Amino acid sequence: MRRMTLSSQARGLGFVFSVFTIAAMFSLAILKGWAAESMTDEFNGDKFRAKWEWLNEPKKWDLGKTKPGWLHIDADPNRNLWTADITMRLFQTTSEDPFDVETHLATKWAANSVVAGLVVKGPKEDNWVTLKFWGHGDGTAQLQFQTKANENGNGLTGRVPDYSAQKGEAELFMRLAKKGDEYTAYFKLNEKDDWKMVGPTTFKLTPPLQLSLYAGEDAAAGTMTVDYDYFRDLIHPFSVNPQGKLAVVWGTIKSWR
Repeated sequence: MRRMTLSSQARGLGFVFSVFTIAAMFSLAILKGWAAESMTDEFNGDKFRAKWEWLNEPKKWDLGKTKPGWLHIDADPNRNLWTADITMRLFQTTSEDPFDVETHLATKWAANSVVAGLVVKGPKEDNWVTLKFWGHGDGTAQLQFQTKANENGNGLTGRVPDYSAQKGEAELFMRLAKKGDEYTAYFKLNEKDDWKMVGPTTFKLTPPLQLSLYAGEDAAAGTMTVDYDYFRDLIHPFSVNPQGKLAVVWGTIKSWR
C-alpha cells in the first residue's frame, strides 16, 4: 500500500510540474505576441476601432454611410504625395517591427491625376515608403513603389509590371510589410489571387512611424472617390487582454486532469 501511495504522489508531483511548465510557456507566448495592440480596423459601424488620426482631414468622408462596412473619401483638390506630403492621410502611429498590413480599395475618378494607397512615413526624416495607386486623366492608372520624390533603384519603380486600370475606375488589394529597414509591397486584383511582390527596398525611417491610408486629387478640378474596405494587421490580427488569455489557458490545463 505504501509503494502505491508513493507512486501516486510521484505522479501527482509530475502532473503539477508539467502544468506549471506549460503555463510558463503559454505566458511567454502571451507576453511576446498576444498582448500586442492590433492595428486592424474592419471599418464596421460608424466609429473607428483603431487609434486613427487625420492629416488634412477631407471635407467629405464617412464610415459606412455611403457604402456599408467601408471608409468612404471624396478627395479634395490639390492633394498629392510626391515632393511633399499634402495628401488626406489617415494614420496610426506605431513602433512595431516587423509589421505587415493589408487593405482593399475601390476608386473612381475623372481628373488629370489622382493618388491613393498605403504609406509608412517617418516624421523625423520627413520621408516615406509608399505603394501608390496613380490614376490619369485618360482613365488609365498604374502602381508605383516610391520614397519621397524618388522611384529609381533600390527596388523602387515608377510603374509596377503586370498592373493597369481602364475607364477611370479600379479595385485592388494592397499590402506593405516592414522588417528592420527593409520594406516590401504586394498587390493583387482578386481576394483569392496570389500576392505579387514589389521591391523590396532598403530605407531608413526612425520610429515611431505613421502607417497610413491616403487619397488625393493632384489638380484644381475634377472628382475622385476612394473606398477602403478594411485595414488589417496581419501579424497581430486582433488585440488580446493577456490576463484574460491566461485565465483561458489555466482553465484548459485544469480540465486535462
